[in-house]
Amino acid sequence: MMHWKLTAVLALSLAWISAPAARAEDGETPECCDYNGPFIGAGGGYSFESFNGGNAGNSAVVNLRVGYRFQDFFALEGLGEYMPYFDGHSGIYNGAHTALWGGFLNAKIYPAARWTGFIQPYVLAGAGWMFENTSSGGNGNNDNGFAARYGGGIDFFLTDHIYFTTDAAYIQPNGHIKRLDQVVVGGALNYRF
Repeated sequence: MMHWKLTAVLALSLAWISAPAARAEDGETPECCDYNGPFIGAGGGYSFESFNGGNAGNSAVVNLRVGYRFQDFFALEGLGEYMPYFDGHSGIYNGAHTALWGGFLNAKIYPAARWTGFIQPYVLAGAGWMFENTSSGGNGNNDNGFAARYGGGIDFFLTDHIYFTTDAAYIQPNGHIKRLDQVVVGGALNYRF
């Protein structure tokens, strides 16, 4: 599939598009922009399915985040995600309804952190576990398995402690759920302690 390549290009573009316009004049990290420390957030978005074996439509996404930014350039983030309703249209998903839950640990790299001030672009790579619940005419399928996550986004700081994240990621499941590839686009409102 070409989705991972498209997501990679989008993520890298997001990471670098804002850097030149937001650079600090003296080349140093502005005082306002020491964003290290713990953070929490909640948000949502939309998942574009690229399932194998049929068409299952797309789904809304709800997420919760908790993490810690250790350095200007690096953060770890725990991400819980729920995709409640992929409505099946064809193939093995015809007439089926699929819900997915996932938990991921993401490493986020901020390549231009010292120069971009209130706008903090990043790339991410993560790993986690996903659970599938598919129901069709009284029958159900519950599977789970490992999933990788690749993408990027931008943190927009509104204050020293409140910021909005927008991101895009390609999710690549494996094992019993390897047919459930998707691209998730969304955002979250976060608080940095």
